[in-house]
Amino acid sequence: MNHFLKKKGKFVIFGQGRSGSTLLKQLLHSHPAINCDGELLNVKDNYITNPFALRLAYKFPIRFFNFRSRISKNELYGFTLLFYQYYPQRHLLEKLHNNGWRVIHITRENDFLQSISHFVARQTNLWHRTHEHSDHLQKVLIDPNEFLSWIKLLAKNKATENEIFKNLDHFRVVYENDLQQEDLWPNITSRIFEFLNTCQAPVSAGIKKTYARPYSEIVENYDGLLLFLKKNNVSLNI
Repeated sequence: MNHFLKKKGKFVIFGQGRSGSTLLKQLLHSHPAINCDGELLNVKDNYITNPFALRLAYKFPIRFFNFRSRISKNELYGFTLLFYQYYPQRHLLEKLHNNGWRVIHITRENDFLQSISHFVARQTNLWHRTHEHSDHLQKVLIDPNEFLSWIKLLAKNKATENEIFKNLDHFRVVYENDLQQEDLWPNITSRIFEFLNTCQAPVSAGIKKTYARPYSEIVENYDGLLLFLKKNNVSLNI
């Protein structure tokens, strides 16, 4: 049957940045029946290079996502959408759901580590790693006030996410429980394949843990940052 005529399964991976979405995308993409794109609305991912086409994609996102699904030759098509890439998020996710898209919500429980991962990646420009290396990174310095603002914003955004998903059918993935260790991957992907109504298959990913060393060795003012957050009544789970 022509793949343009065959009804195709569709899904979206939705969540905050530095939550494991790229890893999950690669794991699902390794399934022979799945084509999982990255962040379609991220200009740096080069899915859209024409400025006019980019404006159209933001104006008519469902049409753009459906188009990407139609041109895929796989039985299942998915992509990643981060929280900050479209507003209002609730409206878009509900429309996707009503248009036959299944929603996978990926989240990370530790706000501190998620935030510090963002700041270190931003300063080192090392967002993902695809090969082993000695990790001889220069130490980074994080502005405490900027970090405090960021971690508060992250908590606020996660609260918004929780409200969105109260009444929206979805599959939830928690980075610490489902993805942090490689031996967890078969279980979580098996459950996702059931959610997507596809067969079971072994999975793999090309990215490694971004930093080999602990953040306490990478962030120059790590201890001072912890003290500053505690003084500002930010609960830490590290």
